[in-house]
Amino acid sequence: MNNINTVALEVSNLKLRLDQAQLSYRDASLKSRREIVILKRLISRLSIACRGLDDELDEKLTALRHDLEQHKDISALIPRLAVVERLVTRLANFAEKEHQQLNQQVHQSCEVLRRFHGLPAQLKRDLRNLQAQQGNSLADSHKHAIRLMTLYDRALKLVALSNVESNPAAINHDLQLKLTSELQNLISELDFDGDAGDKLLSIRNQLLHGVEPSTLIELSLSVLRLVLDGTHHERRSSQQFLEQLNSDLAKLQRTTQQSADQSNVIYDHRTEMTNELASLAGSIRTGLQEQRNLDNWRPELTELTKELLVLAERNKALEKREAELLEQLNHNESKIFSLYEQTQDYRQRLHDQERRMFLDNLTSVYNRAALNERLELEYRRWLRYQHPLCVAMIDIDGFKGINENFGHFAGDKVLKIIARTLNKNLEDTDFIARFGDDEFVLILPDVTEEHRNKRLSNIREAVTQLPFRFRDKNVTISVSVGATIFEGNDTPTDIIERTEKALFSARSTGVNRLLWIS
Repeated sequence: MNNINTVALEVSNLKLRLDQAQLSYRDASLKSRREIVILKRLISRLSIACRGLDDELDEKLTALRHDLEQHKDISALIPRLAVVERLVTRLANFAEKEHQQLNQQVHQSCEVLRRFHGLPAQLKRDLRNLQAQQGNSLADSHKHAIRLMTLYDRALKLVALSNVESNPAAINHDLQLKLTSELQNLISELDFDGDAGDKLLSIRNQLLHGVEPSTLIELSLSVLRLVLDGTHHERRSSQQFLEQLNSDLAKLQRTTQQSADQSNVIYDHRTEMTNELASLAGSIRTGLQEQRNLDNWRPELTELTKELLVLAERNKALEKREAELLEQLNHNESKIFSLYEQTQDYRQRLHDQERRMFLDNLTSVYNRAALNERLELEYRRWLRYQHPLCVAMIDIDGFKGINENFGHFAGDKVLKIIARTLNKNLEDTDFIARFGDDEFVLILPDVTEEHRNKRLSNIREAVTQLPFRFRDKNVTISVSVGATIFEGNDTPTDIIERTEKALFSARSTGVNRLLWIS
């Protein structure tokens, strides 16, 4: 009778342990499902972070993200994850914004070179053809940049030959100053760190102090080379990040699949053990009820006890495998959050680069690239709604004299302070961008005639009140403004030309002037 009680106690203990194991398995299953949900969320955010790097990859990731949001079984998506893995491995393009920046730089440099007097007609045609071409890929953009460097080289040789054959001062001085100013503006729109950034700063300082015409062309070529080097560096960095991300995703996919397979195996073993234990418990219960002489039933009970011991050993083995599975799931969780943090950092980096690409480095207002984009947007809104749309161009009176009398650092300070003053006197819906060396463009959408006149007059008054002091001397600075509004069949190009004309007329009548033209 004591043996029977002992066996019953052991059965009760085993059943208790089995119940605890089932609870542990259920918790592991819940944790596994939670990890799969986190993985789905990560892949969804990865598709957003990698958007724009490759059209085919965008399409696959968008479709995959849609399926993930529909809560489809992740095991059914594993083949498509493998396709995404191959696409990421194949990816050779870097971020679209760097591509656009290179295209824009080529276009602007073509425009600068075209302004040289005395260039042969064939060279001008080559520049126009190059300027009209749009790079559809990074390789095309690099070819265009190399082609532009070749054209610059031809122009440099022609200028040098012309100087030898005619007069060393053959290049018009005003044109050289304008080209120098344009190159300074282009440099101010570039945002490179490290050695490339130091070289660009050095080139800008040389331009501020004045250079010979031949040196000016050489510096232009150096800027182009730095642009190419910078884009190559960004491409390598992006590719390394994506390759590492792809490798980590592949490993995570394999370990997740292995964990899922192992979970299914453990579940099958648990089910089998439960059935066996239920059968043994039934046999013991039946024996206790039917056997009158327990001594005769002892051999059979001994066999049942052996089977219970075997089940106990198998249960220990399953517990060990469950512990290993939990450890793997914890590792996957850490890896998932690590990948998420990496992609967030990379996404923030792209966002910062995009933002810096449209800002003027010196004044921290928008640059010409941002102006062109915003002006086109406001133009389309004007076409649709026909609300008043004003554009004004502002020039600092006597800015050249400030640089000559007080130095270029004083000139930079004036630009920064005036840009900040202009910004403070604008509404949230207004827009300001640096257009030239000392020129700014304002866009004032949906403003009445009275309010736009008042706003521009307040800007002129605010600038004259700024307390500038250089070399122990108080300096009063003013600005002239040329303004116009969209009318009839106007285009953004027409408006810019008209504001430049209005500004020229305003400056020709004196300083601190405001002139409207239609």
